[in-house]
Amino acid sequence: MMPIKYLYVDDDETEKLEELITELEFHAGGQLEITHTQTRPMKDIQKMFSEGGFDGLMIDQKLDAANENGVVAGYWGTSLAQDCRTEMIGNQMVVAPIVLFSNEDVYVKYFDKDQSAHNLFDFTVGKTKVSKSESYAHQASHILIGLATSYKIAKEDVNPKIGSHAKIQEILEPLLNWNDSVYKYCDKRFVEYAESKLEDIHTLISLILHNLVRSAGILVTESMLATRLGVDINRSEGWEEFKTLLEDCKYKGVFSSLKDRWWFSSIEDWWYDNEINDLPLRGLTATQRVESIIEATGCSGLTPLVPKYTNGTQSEKYWVNCIVSDTPLDICDAILVSKPDLMSWEQPIYLDPQVTHDREYDRDKYPVHKDYQDKVIPLYERLTKDGD
Repeated sequence: MMPIKYLYVDDDETEKLEELITELEFHAGGQLEITHTQTRPMKDIQKMFSEGGFDGLMIDQKLDAANENGVVAGYWGTSLAQDCRTEMIGNQMVVAPIVLFSNEDVYVKYFDKDQSAHNLFDFTVGKTKVSKSESYAHQASHILIGLATSYKIAKEDVNPKIGSHAKIQEILEPLLNWNDSVYKYCDKRFVEYAESKLEDIHTLISLILHNLVRSAGILVTESMLATRLGVDINRSEGWEEFKTLLEDCKYKGVFSSLKDRWWFSSIEDWWYDNEINDLPLRGLTATQRVESIIEATGCSGLTPLVPKYTNGTQSEKYWVNCIVSDTPLDICDAILVSKPDLMSWEQPIYLDPQVTHDREYDRDKYPVHKDYQDKVIPLYERLTKDGD
């Protein structure tokens, strides 16, 4: 299989960037090839991109150093991205993902403040994080692969069906790899929104990446899955074996190599189809959920979650995880984070009361919702009085 090819535009010399490029290519396991060029006139970069058969474009934001010929570009990364998007819309350039690859301080200073620039890029990758964090570099390299793969699928397998008699389930199937049951129970607000964006590959793929795969609600991560099933993964030696029963519920669409995720509607189907318990998951305590699973499946080695707070007031009907500490919580024991741009099908984000009370979180990144600001101390005190 041919590797995914990205053209990377950065005003630094190649030697200074080799380590970063090597790190991303390493985590892709031979599936990614990044070619660096210093700044050029925009038309030259677009020509280089088209003639080189590249699958995607990576752009640094601050492009003010002279290239090898002593010439300064005279434009920002966002300007180049805007010009390329315009060329793509006009079919002068092949439609492809564009990723911002910049130093964190630069995009906090320039990019974050320019809201109009945010929808130009499919993803932003921080150079410092790539060099310092193995897990971040792995995730970034797989997002680069996933973006290029998604665009290719959208162009070859989705676009030709638009305007035909094909239904939306069939049109999105090449990207989401879903079956009749998943489609039937998938939140129709997501389906309708995706359908309205079919003509715009960039928006459609961004929607799938940011508002389906890297968000909670329709899909759940392993940690969220365990919380909703009431299982303490760290104390359950039978967890890996148990997960094989849920293989058919796994998300196998684009970006699935980032992290294991499951269609939650399929998990609920599994719960009812296998008659685990007549009551829905949400209404049972962790102990009841785990006992029901063991009884119905014969799986052993599963241990239920226990409350973090020991005074007896914490609900054991765990449903969400703290975004910072990953602590399992019932919604009634959690602090809501303010996130105005959350889509209607996405699960809200929550904080653990102790994490909030002790300010062990980034208040800019996860601001407490205004309706919950007066609830932090009472909730924390209810959970900790006469106990921890």
